[in-house]
Amino acid sequence: MVTVPKSFHVPAGVTLRPKLTDKGIFYEFVNDDTFFDFDENILKDLVSEGFEGESLIQQFKKRKKEIPVAMDKMISEAETDTKPMTQKKIEKKIGLRN
Repeated sequence: MVTVPKSFHVPAGVTLRPKLTDKGIFYEFVNDDTFFDFDENILKDLVSEGFEGESLIQQFKKRKKEIPVAMDKMISEAETDTKPMTQKKIEKKIGLRN
């Protein structure tokens, strides 16, 4: 939970994603849409790679944990790039597409 001054007009229940920077902690708003939900993509990839049962579950957990690291790297790179990224480009960048 983060306390925000009333004058900022941020309603209760808004989701924020913290990012540690050299100047402190930066909070960005996170939409509750499915733009960054790659669960189905990960599962499809794993099934097509032949994973099943317990190994499917373990690989899913492993790959899901890798997404925030890849997203942080993309954010850092995007800070110097002026072109917007589509969901397909993001999926390719974090390894969910070839």
